Amino acid sequence: MLQLHSMGKFIFIITFFLSGLYANTLQQSYSFTNPTITSSDLNANCPKQFEIIRIPDGKSSYRMNAQVILKTFELNGCALDNGKTRYVTFSKRSDTDYTLLQDQLTAFFTEQYPTIVIQSIQIFSHGYIQTLPNNAKAVFDKDTATKNKGTFYVHDANGIRHYFDFAVVASLSVLHSTKKVSRKEVVSLNNCTTKTIPFDSFRGKPLISLPNTLSRFRASLRDDTPILERQIEPVPLVLRGSRVSVQVKNETVIVEFIATAMQEGALYDIITIEKADSKRVRAKIIGENAVELQ
Repeated sequence: MLQLHSMGKFIFIITFFLSGLYANTLQQSYSFTNPTITSSDLNANCPKQFEIIRIPDGKSSYRMNAQVILKTFELNGCALDNGKTRYVTFSKRSDTDYTLLQDQLTAFFTEQYPTIVIQSIQIFSHGYIQTLPNNAKAVFDKDTATKNKGTFYVHDANGIRHYFDFAVVASLSVLHSTKKVSRKEVVSLNNCTTKTIPFDSFRGKPLISLPNTLSRFRASLRDDTPILERQIEPVPLVLRGSRVSVQVKNETVIVEFIATAMQEGALYDIITIEKADSKRVRAKIIGENAVELQ
């Protein structure tokens, strides 16, 4: 009984090892010429070849639940990482040249991130595309720049939209925190540095360099965290508790006195200030530590 238990444990370890060894990541889109999709089409490292799906006749595109594919690999002793993929689309490969669209994707990402280094771009149509218009122009949504995979479309000569999936393999220099930073801490070389990482996906557009204007963190961040544009803000012209020069204007005279800011604010914000007699009034910010009485 003990020997059988040990042997079973040994077989389990070997199977687990082999599954990990031949693991790969499942993609959202694949192109095909042969309608019979096999394991080698999805994971060339898997030593066993087996059928995944036979695309029905006349279908140029076929969508399949990712869990079915993953289970098929598991039952055959191989493994795939689902990579958060819920559905996989198989599209018939056409002879269409996608160089024009690849160039537009390259230009788009380079404009967003001048330091990006692109190794490859793959494009998959949602249906069989025989030809592309010579003036085809890719249309991207506002979140395209935050991830290396996505969808875009082009209009054909009749104004009909044709959708494509893309996958970009690239590296990118992104500003990272070098220590735990606190809310309202100023962004500087004392707490940030650029770091080259694989371009994957972000919850917003990442910063590739220090901001041109003096800025601070909107919230605290952990050490070695990519910094996003939405996580910083310009340092206000007036900070709470700072001494401000207050101007009082009439038609002929400008009177100035010193007060204390009870709120922080940016240019033209209306804030509360406290005068030397402890009376509080409202004033508009007109410059750095300068306000105008309202």
